[in-house]
Amino acid sequence: MGVGKSTVGRLLADLLECIFIDLDEMIVQRENRSIAEIFATDGEDYFRDCETMTLNELNISSMTVYATGGGLVVREENRRIMTDLGRVVYLRTQWPILKKRLQQSVDRPLVNSASGWDKVRELYAQRQPFYENADIIVDTNVLTPIQVAQKIASELKS
Repeated sequence: MGVGKSTVGRLLADLLECIFIDLDEMIVQRENRSIAEIFATDGEDYFRDCETMTLNELNISSMTVYATGGGLVVREENRRIMTDLGRVVYLRTQWPILKKRLQQSVDRPLVNSASGWDKVRELYAQRQPFYENADIIVDTNVLTPIQVAQKIASELKS
């Protein structure tokens, strides 16, 4: 979360002249409520079930860039589906930069700066091994979103 998946995804889709789909936006539309509301009302497990269901409905036959939620990789089934869909990209960001971005964001149910950053950093560390298995890894620390998208496009073409 906070690495720029949606922003970079839109830019990448433009560069590749293809469709962009944000899974979180699909879930929000389907549920007719925000992710924060889903978490508050039904909990994280329910949201993760929504992610898996949505992921299972994606079309592998069309050229599409998908942005997923940061926690999607936690489930083995989701990792398998993503691999089946195509190439998986990890936007790697160092913790200090990520923390700064998250401090400026709103409406993230797993980020509660009032209770400290330990839980968020723990999530970051727990998910890291899954992220590192991506087909393409781009370090985003000093790159603009368009530079990240260009780098991914170049990798995809090679």
